[in-house]
Amino acid sequence: MNIRPSTIAQVYEHTNYAFLFAPVFHQGMKYVAPIRKELGWRTIFNLLGPLANPLEGMIEARLIGVARRDLGPVFAEALKLSGAKKAIVACGAEDLDEISCAGDTYCWMLNEKGSEVEIEHFTLNAADFGLPAHPLSEVSPGMEPHQNAEILTNLLQNKLPRDDPIIDFVLMNTAALLVASGICEAETSEMGLGDDGKVVTERGPGGQRWKEGVRRARWAIESGEAWRQWRLFVEVTNSFDADA
Repeated sequence: MNIRPSTIAQVYEHTNYAFLFAPVFHQGMKYVAPIRKELGWRTIFNLLGPLANPLEGMIEARLIGVARRDLGPVFAEALKLSGAKKAIVACGAEDLDEISCAGDTYCWMLNEKGSEVEIEHFTLNAADFGLPAHPLSEVSPGMEPHQNAEILTNLLQNKLPRDDPIIDFVLMNTAALLVASGICEAETSEMGLGDDGKVVTERGPGGQRWKEGVRRARWAIESGEAWRQWRLFVEVTNSFDADA
């Protein structure tokens, strides 16, 4: 709740991570939320949310998940019409609005080529990231909030086993965002983890470097940078006056 239009700039002055709570940034959403909760089924707001980011004009790249395959090309076209140039819209074959660690994921990728933005469709799976597949039951146990918070803390502090299914799930989705951003196309890297920062140039579906995305995502965790950014986020948001 402390992250508001009046404080978001201060957040980004201290950390490269932020979370935007819809009812705070879209005032009308606080009136809709109780109704959505009472209805108990998906509404048009489930579709509008990802396409109504209040920082729209400042977003360079994005990864958006959709829970139905037929929505993929619709979202991709909507992003293109809005002016987006770097994005991946993903739908796991299980109707999962994330990159799936269990099976195939259908992707629609926006790429700027010259003066045009093209949309390419392809399918991904865990092997394309150089990672093993895992049943969704191993990464989405449906625990209580405090248990999920503990898992997140252990993940960011690099306390989970390197082959933990949750780690692989996070690496895949983070890698996809890094690929969408274009950073994986760099030929050099200062991110070294036993491989001295050697860039993985192997390409997979869509002609993209998915394994390089995993390497960079793993570096963020194992170097401590992900935890450092999270701690900065906690510190700066707790420093705000909640009533201001």
